[in-house]
Amino acid sequence: TFVVGREQQKVFAHRCVLACRCQAFQGMLSQEPVGSEGSTGSIPPQGPFILGNVQPEVFLAVIEFLYTNSVTLNSRIVLEVLTSSVEYGLQDLCQLCVKFIKDTLSVEQVCEALQVSVTPVVQDFQPTL
Repeated sequence: TFVVGREQQKVFAHRCVLACRCQAFQGMLSQEPVGSEGSTGSIPPQGPFILGNVQPEVFLAVIEFLYTNSVTLNSRIVLEVLTSSVEYGLQDLCQLCVKFIKDTLSVEQVCEALQVSVTPVVQDFQPTL
């Protein structure tokens, strides 16, 4: 269970799917509980995991990609999904976002797209916009 955004929307996902598809989630989901002494038989935390800095719609797009290897994007969320794809190390999702941006870039979005493209982490991770 994830609690996402200011709205504190609950998002449910299968731990095994997330851990198999994404190293960032694998690390998050396999952390030892606070106060444990490193016993090998300890049960990983069950959540909920609080993700207050991401919009629910953006997180749901990431989850959709992890489950289906495709994603439904729109101009309102694509730049945030791109940023999340970089944060979670999802190269294929990053490439889908870049393709969507290239195909749909408008005058209204150009400044925001430029700002995202000059972020050092984004530059190192994906092709230029």
